[in-house]
Amino acid sequence: MLSFVPDIFRCIFHLLWPDACVGCGCGDEVRGGFCANCSRELLSLTALRYCPRCGTTVGAGINADEDGCFECPSTMPRFRRLIRVSPYAAPLRQAIIRMKYRRRSDIAGHVSKMLAQAVLAHCDVNSIDLILPVPMHWIRRLGRGWNHSAVLAGGVSSRLGIPLGDELIRVRNTPPQVRLPASLRQGNVRGAFAVTSPAVVRGAHILLIDDVLTTGATANEAARTLLAAGAAEVTVAVSAKAEPPTAYSQQIAEAEIA
Repeated sequence: MLSFVPDIFRCIFHLLWPDACVGCGCGDEVRGGFCANCSRELLSLTALRYCPRCGTTVGAGINADEDGCFECPSTMPRFRRLIRVSPYAAPLRQAIIRMKYRRRSDIAGHVSKMLAQAVLAHCDVNSIDLILPVPMHWIRRLGRGWNHSAVLAGGVSSRLGIPLGDELIRVRNTPPQVRLPASLRQGNVRGAFAVTSPAVVRGAHILLIDDVLTTGATANEAARTLLAAGAAEVTVAVSAKAEPPTAYSQQIAEAEIA
């Protein structure tokens, strides 16, 4: 019973102060969840060019196409392409942390809207057959209280009019990737997923939704599992792509906000 007390206070707070910026927390000129300053910063971040295979930001004049970029890993990912909203940087970073650890469904609504717009801008949505979230193991979902990726996927599904499925499940409760060095992340998630209904994904173009992509190990293993079950193609869409220096400051930011 006591575990629900923080949620009650959060609900009361958002009823009394519904227009606080989800990025910086201020209440000045809030539209679409963000204040004017955060909106300008977010607009500049979403305008950055990035590689469609690994999601890394690339500068002007640097080649980045469906074959990848100079930052792509030597072994190309199993998914066809990556779509992102912005780098994992303020103000979107703070919004994602609040959404993820404070179970802010209102922020999930704002983020899913931006994610749906990014998918529309970078992908032929008529070719997508099914949307799936990166699944969370039931033990971790029970402890956290919700699966934020599933909430994001639901928002994208409703905005794009594409069916939402739950055929991808996590069968191993792996340690959080954020606590592991890049060299161990691929092995940590190997064999972590399974498809419950191969007939549903067979021959389908899957849009796989997650909040943040760092090394891509989790998305790659999920895509490998879907392709092994018969999926024709997997496109990954994430709210943000972690890059230096934001990737290194992630734990500090979470400690400050959580």
